[in-house]
Amino acid sequence: MTRKKAFTIWLLIVLASLAILATLHAWILWQVEHANIITIFSFSLEITLYLIATMSTAFLFIGAVCYVVFRGDSIDLQLYQLGKDFEEKFAKKCEEIKDLTNDSLMKLGLNGFQLKENLKDMQERLEELETHGKILQETKGRLAKIEHKMSVIDATRKDLSSLKKKLQAIKNVQKDLKNIQGIVAKLDFIPRSYLTSSDEMKILEGKILESSTVRKLELNDIRKIEDFLLKNPVEIAVTEAMSESEAKSLQSIIQLLMIPGIQHEDAVLLLKSGVNSKQELAVQDTFSLGARIAKTAELYIKEGKIEDNEKPTLEEIAAWIRLAKTH
Repeated sequence: MTRKKAFTIWLLIVLASLAILATLHAWILWQVEHANIITIFSFSLEITLYLIATMSTAFLFIGAVCYVVFRGDSIDLQLYQLGKDFEEKFAKKCEEIKDLTNDSLMKLGLNGFQLKENLKDMQERLEELETHGKILQETKGRLAKIEHKMSVIDATRKDLSSLKKKLQAIKNVQKDLKNIQGIVAKLDFIPRSYLTSSDEMKILEGKILESSTVRKLELNDIRKIEDFLLKNPVEIAVTEAMSESEAKSLQSIIQLLMIPGIQHEDAVLLLKSGVNSKQELAVQDTFSLGARIAKTAELYIKEGKIEDNEKPTLEEIAAWIRLAKTH
């Protein structure tokens, strides 16, 4: 279609539209106004005539549009051409569809082969998975056994740790017992007596008695400490080994020396402090006796008869009194 033909069609459509609008205008006037005469552009016309004229004009322009549009090639020729084009396009599309179908069939064949191969691989993998599943089940069973053993080991470790703590506590108790035993041993320790009743009189030779005095006593059958203590001081004086007063003093010293822990110097200090026998020592007060012994010891230290470290302590004096009561 040329531009001229297109413009002609457009112009005829516009004019036909205006004629149609005029027809509508005439129709409205005829229905509403009920007038017989209308003035258009200073021309007076009847409405009926105006309506017929506008309708005729509209039909005329519409017919002109149809004539111009369908003028030239016939519709059959155009339809034939359209059918031919459609057949060509259809044949072309059929060929394309056939080619696509062949390609798809070939691809389907290849895909089928690959699918079979994949199925075989999948079957093999499934068998492997079944094998692995059995192995996994066995492994789970072994792991469960291992976990049980680990729990037993943990419990054993806890028991061992508790046993270690108990052993440590036992060791601590043993140490405490040893310390207590040492303390008890110290408390229960009774020092050895300087003299016993079965000792010979010779044990007094040198430090307490002279050798000649010991021989005289032995000649009168006073050979042991027991013999001397059981003799009356008067009978001892008859032997001319010593006087009666010396015999009494010696018997007092021997009694004191038979108390555990009392040495010769201690016995002399006790005698000088007014304690002449074991019985008298047993009834003494620790502090009053300690005060008297301290005064006597200071005089003996000044005179050089004893050393300062030989001075008895209150604990030793208390032990003498306690042992004098029990021995």
